[in-house]
Amino acid sequence: MARNQESNFLVDLDRIEEGIAVILAPGGFQWHLPESYLPQGVTEGMTMNVTLEADQGATHARLERIRELRSSLENR
Repeated sequence: MARNQESNFLVDLDRIEEGIAVILAPGGFQWHLPESYLPQGVTEGMTMNVTLEADQGATHARLERIRELRSSLENR
């Protein structure tokens, strides 16, 4: 099965405990995220749409930082 450029799915905000949002994701998984990551107006019990997409620019920048760090460590 071919994958799309992005993936969309629904999650539920179960609760917020001490500033941490507990999100119920497909497959029985739980995500624990800072409450500040939630969209404005989202409250416990609400369903949210999540979109995942690759960020080629951020990936390239991270790999470049790793390459530079390895180089600096090897040249010590």
